[in-house]
Amino acid sequence: MQSMAMHVRSCPHTAVMSTSPRPPVSIMRLPSRGVLHPQQSQPQSVSSRSLRLAGERRAGNICRASSSDGAGAEYVEPDGFRIEKISFGAILTPIGIFLLTYGFGSFFQLLPGADIAAILLIYGFPLTLLGFALSYAQLKPVPCKTTKDALALRDAQATDIQKQLREDVTRFRYGDEQHLDEALTRIFQFGRQKGIPRRFTPILRGVREEIEEGAYTLVLEFETKKDMTMEMWTDRLDKIESFFGPGIKAKVVEAFEGVDVQLTVDGSGAGRGGEGQKDVLPPLMPGMKARQQARSS
Repeated sequence: MQSMAMHVRSCPHTAVMSTSPRPPVSIMRLPSRGVLHPQQSQPQSVSSRSLRLAGERRAGNICRASSSDGAGAEYVEPDGFRIEKISFGAILTPIGIFLLTYGFGSFFQLLPGADIAAILLIYGFPLTLLGFALSYAQLKPVPCKTTKDALALRDAQATDIQKQLREDVTRFRYGDEQHLDEALTRIFQFGRQKGIPRRFTPILRGVREEIEEGAYTLVLEFETKKDMTMEMWTDRLDKIESFFGPGIKAKVVEAFEGVDVQLTVDGSGAGRGGEGQKDVLPPLMPGMKARQQARSS
């Protein structure tokens, strides 16, 4: 008996396990952690899920609100291939550099064709200079977004000015500081008594084709300075309509970091087929004859 008692005292773990039904503290901590982690992670997952759902609801509200004015509609490619969408400078510059490089190489007999080296150099110099000049003076086209419904109604409802305006701003221009510079100068009368300062000049960033109350609408997306107020636009709605008319009604809508000018067909049929048109657009390139449009008698 004494030897058994001594054996029990010499093994404290055995004594504890035999005298107490509870497991050791080290064993209890392991399951307790396993139980606490799901209980703690569950509120976190619920909270993150609720935040995600709330974000989805907010995003859904934004999408539905934007789709009401056409911004959330499905856009398609409005036009096919147009040579005006290609930069002449991007074409002439590599051709000229190639002719110059090959001409010098053949002149110094590093490449074959020494008999045509002079011709290559004669044509290579002006083509390279012209390509550099056009690349420097070019004005890149603005993006155009078109909905399916607007594309279907374009030929049936769009006025001649709307078509020409869309084609002009979606092509490369040369020598102009910005798109619609002539139109903005006439509308806002920069630097004049009833005009606004030149530093407030808005910048055209894009165009959209949409449907507004069943009518074809061309939307001009302008980026404006922070000091330019909406009154500067609304006070000139009549000038905008007369400048881009006839056959349209203008509306100004405040947008993100700018203003959207909506040119909607009024349904009168005016401004189509060359009737009642005015000189609203500048020449294609500096020095060229201004584009005259027929007026109704």
